[in-house]
Amino acid sequence: MKTAVVGAGWAGLAAAVHLHQANHRVHIYEAAPQAGGRARPIDPPALGQSIDNGQHLLLGAYRETLGLMRSLRVDPEDVCHAQPLALQSADRQLRLRFWPLPAPAHRLGALIGGRGLDGWHGRRHLLRVLCALDPDAIDPWTTVAHWLRQLDCPPGLLRRLWGPLCLAATNTDIARAQAQLFARVLRDSLGHDAQASRLYIPRSRLHDLWPAQACALLGDHVRFRRVHALSPEPDGRWSIDGESYDHVILAVPPGEARRLISPLPRAAQYLDAWSVPQHAAIGTLTLRLSQPWDSGHAMALLWDDPDREAWGQWLFDRSATARSPADRRLVHVVVSAADRYADRSTADIATGILSQIRTQVARPLPSIEAQALVTEKRATFDAVPGLRRPTTITPWPGLLLAGDWTDTGYPAVLEGAVRSGLRAADRVMR
Repeated sequence: MKTAVVGAGWAGLAAAVHLHQANHRVHIYEAAPQAGGRARPIDPPALGQSIDNGQHLLLGAYRETLGLMRSLRVDPEDVCHAQPLALQSADRQLRLRFWPLPAPAHRLGALIGGRGLDGWHGRRHLLRVLCALDPDAIDPWTTVAHWLRQLDCPPGLLRRLWGPLCLAATNTDIARAQAQLFARVLRDSLGHDAQASRLYIPRSRLHDLWPAQACALLGDHVRFRRVHALSPEPDGRWSIDGESYDHVILAVPPGEARRLISPLPRAAQYLDAWSVPQHAAIGTLTLRLSQPWDSGHAMALLWDDPDREAWGQWLFDRSATARSPADRRLVHVVVSAADRYADRSTADIATGILSQIRTQVARPLPSIEAQALVTEKRATFDAVPGLRRPTTITPWPGLLLAGDWTDTGYPAVLEGAVRSGLRAADRVMR
């Protein structure tokens, strides 16, 4: 069997590796000059060193991604800074961490030892959330804010805890995000055992976690050129720019998938059944300091307030997590739902975030040598209720879809992309 995978993001690479490891012949096509999709290394001129186009982390609940890494002989505990779940605000007003105990006793750390949870009202609410993490029992049209209010959420906790967590998981505001998707992420991490809630912060580039090893494994089977035409052949095979394949996996963004599918017979009705998702941006301000900061926070929550130019939600201090000396002098601040600052200048955004850091973090920030703001405008889809996401299977035998925007059950997260690619590869092998 010979399979073409179109797209070398995390979904396409996962599919290609899975097929290759099962001794299938596979070619992978990528229009960009490098693999990785929206999780790729870049070289901002202002910094003078390579960084990721956005700060990402993995969870212990990302079993398919961690398993894929291990299949490529990459140890997640080695290439990542791994730690038990610890959600803490930079000003230490909020702290939520699980104890290293067997499930479900590990939750006692958050329920009993948590700080900033609005007393027993907030602790009771948190317990109710942990007992209500069944996505199938949630109305698909319910938003996260409405669902949490049904669980008697204190208003302060809605803003301080769930708002930032919802933005981190879905890149969609809590008042608009679909509760089912958010609950599924919570169920698979906070609602599972202690291992599932572990945090994995990459020590180097995302590309080094496993995409680099995948590209090395696939070798010259990775073709860096855009696919111009996809068409069925009379014998049931598929043609990609004149080359025949038994199966094709489209692991490309939805717009590119539509372009390739639209000339096919009966395509209009199939494509009409999809939603056309709105994209949501994520911004990352990277600071290169004169020396490692050692702020005491590998990852910390920042209180955002766009009305006061405080845009950041999560701060990553690479002092204790990075592998190279140059990377240990980096600090990243993540801005979810970054479309909100679209009318601001880069200088104003950076000034606001720097003021935010200095106000909320006790340890003084060393002098800043360089800075760069990177905004990925199509980072995710807007995870609102009512989205109609296509499944892996299409009406045409031998043509499959993959990508975090397909019906993975997850928001647009790395684990969703990997799962979709592995699922498509499994369909080919069956």
